[in-house]
Amino acid sequence: AAFPDVPPFKPRTEPYADVIAAMEPRQLVVVGLPDQLHFDAVMTALRHDQNVLCVKPLVLTVRESEIIEREARSRGLMVAVEYHKRFDDRSHMARQRYRAGLFGDFKLGAACLFEKWYYRHSNFQNWFTTDSTDAFTYIGCHYVDLVHFITGLVPTAISLYGVRDRFPNGNEGWLWTDARVIWSNGAVLNVQNALGFPDAAPGSNTQGVTMYCSKGDAGA
Repeated sequence: AAFPDVPPFKPRTEPYADVIAAMEPRQLVVVGLPDQLHFDAVMTALRHDQNVLCVKPLVLTVRESEIIEREARSRGLMVAVEYHKRFDDRSHMARQRYRAGLFGDFKLGAACLFEKWYYRHSNFQNWFTTDSTDAFTYIGCHYVDLVHFITGLVPTAISLYGVRDRFPNGNEGWLWTDARVIWSNGAVLNVQNALGFPDAAPGSNTQGVTMYCSKGDAGA
């Protein structure tokens, strides 16, 4: 059930822990908070025997993800991450064709997702700071997940370079990032992210991924 579940559905400010504690067990809690708050919210839900759907990224460290996994498994609960790009028809078509062997093996890839500049004037400037998260962690993880979804490969190493930039309120954030992801078959994916797409440019952002594959045959 939604909270509050009676009209006029005005926003409420009760701490989420109190709302979760009042729920019937084994329902679904949707976590949509700034990145650095995910771990506490997810663990609060699990400790109250609730399933969880969390926006990406799930958490900021491997250690936190392992704690969540152990807690969820011990209680027989689900923790899912909302990677909505999996639901694009084109992603399913690519997955089907890749796994049917039509493309060969993934070798090199390049992805980008640049959000509009006006994001800097939103509440992002209060939480999207250098001590909390970065552009790759926040949105680049979409394309790491998507390559896994299409190919079944898993990342084995990630390196990231970030460029500091300032929000209008003076806070600094890693607003430009360039990541290199190595995959279990030796392939590599480059991912660039930023809060820097011009406001006057068409669309709400610019994004996409290109994957180069090979069957090992000349010209293929």
